[in-house]
Amino acid sequence: MTKMYLLRKRAGRMPTETQGVDELVEASYVFKSTVTQLNASNEPAVRPGPGLIVAHVDEAFRASPSVGVDGLRGRDVTILLAGGAPAVGDKLLVFAEEWVYGAQIAVREVASRKVTARAEREVAEAVERLPVRQLKARLDDAVLVVDGEVESIGPSPVPDGATLRSPNYQLAVVRVESRLKGDSGERVNVLFPTSPAPPWRTAPRLREHETAVFILRHETALDAPPEFLTALEPGDVRPREMLNEIRSLLRQ
Repeated sequence: MTKMYLLRKRAGRMPTETQGVDELVEASYVFKSTVTQLNASNEPAVRPGPGLIVAHVDEAFRASPSVGVDGLRGRDVTILLAGGAPAVGDKLLVFAEEWVYGAQIAVREVASRKVTARAEREVAEAVERLPVRQLKARLDDAVLVVDGEVESIGPSPVPDGATLRSPNYQLAVVRVESRLKGDSGERVNVLFPTSPAPPWRTAPRLREHETAVFILRHETALDAPPEFLTALEPGDVRPREMLNEIRSLLRQ
């Protein structure tokens, strides 16, 4: 039986039609495509109709972690359009957010551009710059950045209700080697999700004796006390080899 997820992006900055390419490539999906059907859907959970198209993915630049670039490339996807309808055969650079992931993939278009050699090159270059831009944004928004080691893993002391949308937190106690941003004691309490369901499935799963740079924020899903922090994005736990780069970005 195929599982179908209605996917919602966690709160944060969302790209919009009027933004430049650097912001647009922050969308969950960025791909070059050829329109194959109008008023159509290849995802059973999405009824065909106006504002929907099916397109073939000729090249993938970005995809959600659950799909991956290789899993997107060469695939037919359903797109909920944000603007006017293209024609069959049109080649588009599509910037889109997650919508439905079931038997097939359906996405919500944020913006699209006609494919030209220049536009494609600009998108590829923006995607290449994106990791550093995202790391800088995560560092700017963090309340605490530390270099440390996971000393222990145990049950979370914060009740989470045990619903299907619960993060199912565990508690990692991180011994701090050095503080790069913010103030803390010698140890920091980090809650991390273990739920395999969206939106938690891509969050870092911490391990005992793991050494890393931890980019931390206050926990908001359960309104945990302020002494409990979280690392929820895949890039919030970075290898120590990136320590000098992170220090340099924090100085900017």
